[in-house]
Amino acid sequence: MALCRDIDILEVKIVTDRLILRPTSLFDLDPIFRNFDGRVTRFMFPSPARSSVETASFITDSIDAMLNRTNLHLTILHSDPKDQFAGCAELHHTESRTPEIGIWLAEGSQGMGLGLEAVAAVCNWVADEVECDYIRYPVDRANGSSRNIPESLGAEIEDEYDRVTPAGRILNIVENRI
Repeated sequence: MALCRDIDILEVKIVTDRLILRPTSLFDLDPIFRNFDGRVTRFMFPSPARSSVETASFITDSIDAMLNRTNLHLTILHSDPKDQFAGCAELHHTESRTPEIGIWLAEGSQGMGLGLEAVAAVCNWVADEVECDYIRYPVDRANGSSRNIPESLGAEIEDEYDRVTPAGRILNIVENRI
């Protein structure tokens, strides 16, 4: 990760009015496994984990990527009620000049503007801490709620393409530039 200063990625904490974003750890295994389900992933590239062992492997890989500074994987928590799980935000390809942001929210946290709040907070953190040209935000065309996030942040459409998921679903991606 091309950081502007020397910081420990595993100590990053981003706080907003309603959210706390902190690096994902194995303490998050149960809420990630329970909430990253077929309804949440219907517009996403990955499929839900088939077991908590798969989720643990994903979290361990994410921690390794953070240690290697190629990824920032954050757990999103509500600040009230304190520390209630809301979802995850990821910043991928942080070694490039154009990292990619992704987000997913548990069903109970959707529809409250928390996705926009979390993405805006991560983008502000990136602007302060990471040397990059812009952030890519790919989203499935059919996911209206997620498409509103980059639009609300003034993003420009960079590219449009189809992507086939490991489960064989076709996503019609609109890639935004924030």
